[in-house]
Amino acid sequence: MLRPGYVIQMVAGVSVFVVAYAWLLLTGNTAFPFSADEGAPDVSLWVAVLPTGAAMVLTLLVAPRRTPPEPLADLARPWLVRETQVLVAMAILFPVVVFALVSVGGGDLYVLFKLLFLLAVPLIAFRLLRKDGPKARTFPTPVTWLAPIPAVAVWFVISEIGPLSPPLTAKLPDPVTLAVLSLVTFLTAGILEEVFYRGWLQTRLERLYGRWPAILAASLLFAVMHSTRLHALGPALGLASIVAFQGVFGLMQAYLWARYRNIWVVIFTHGVVNLVYIDMLLGDI
Repeated sequence: MLRPGYVIQMVAGVSVFVVAYAWLLLTGNTAFPFSADEGAPDVSLWVAVLPTGAAMVLTLLVAPRRTPPEPLADLARPWLVRETQVLVAMAILFPVVVFALVSVGGGDLYVLFKLLFLLAVPLIAFRLLRKDGPKARTFPTPVTWLAPIPAVAVWFVISEIGPLSPPLTAKLPDPVTLAVLSLVTFLTAGILEEVFYRGWLQTRLERLYGRWPAILAASLLFAVMHSTRLHALGPALGLASIVAFQGVFGLMQAYLWARYRNIWVVIFTHGVVNLVYIDMLLGDI
């Protein structure tokens, strides 16, 4: 029997997504720039819904042959609560600081503050809170590589190859600058964001509140991280759009992590979204 708190958390999380999509549809706002990069093309809501929805259905249908080990199973609740509080605080504080930085022209410090809030502070907090206490693995050795392939493959085909894939229209820098920026993006987005939002934050929320409340909460906090869109679109439209696009992508990533516990799978999909080389390669085929 589901506990009342679980049901309330589920309803609250799902309601945010329903309200966001309903508001966008009712107001006729059904296309947005694919990213915050200058020159990014507008894409429809279908680009957000279809690839991730298909991937989540296949994730549900294709179970791993071996049950993946549960991360942090040996970490007692008091440590889980304290560490989760720190992570949630960082997940809220980071977009607030980034929004303020962009408002005053300090966007160049984005990567520095991301490393501070999403990496340095959590690691220091884990060390100080546990001291010489229990050790528990957040990222178990993957027990399945084949099971996630159908979901990831379908997502890749629909989102990157099919007619819904956004065209590459942004003006690119010189090759050296592009290579450096791509590497930084992969490290700070493809890897760091997945480690923080899925590995650290979602896993602890799952242990405390259950799988789906954790998936919904982590996905919404991941969406709010993209607060720079609020400057261009305004508060209401900006929030609805990041829930509709980044939030739904976060749902897919969160479900992949919860189902298979293979951090490299979610790092791969996140890396594909952010790396322009994928678009350049496909454009030449």
